[in-house]
Amino acid sequence: MLPSLLLTASLLVSADAPAPDPAAKEAVAVCQQFVQVRLGKMDVPEEIAARSVPKRAGEWLVDGKVKGPEGPLLFACLLKQGARWELLNFSLWAPQEINSA
Repeated sequence: MLPSLLLTASLLVSADAPAPDPAAKEAVAVCQQFVQVRLGKMDVPEEIAARSVPKRAGEWLVDGKVKGPEGPLLFACLLKQGARWELLNFSLWAPQEINSA
């Protein structure tokens, strides 16, 4: 009886979780392509997140971290969703250590 109770509880928890937005998943995939082209290799990002830009319909900000040749690299894509995705801005940079004052 305990296994069936745990299964029921896990189904209830997963049913309450919001479904991911398909546009967010598309934005992530498009940004990953730009990162992969820029790096010249196919690496899965260590971190990646997409969120819609408030008060700008159809625009998405995707950012995250990917392993670079000499350490982590941060990236950000600003995309506009339409008949096809349009890249408005792209940044890829290495974080620098902040020197203590």
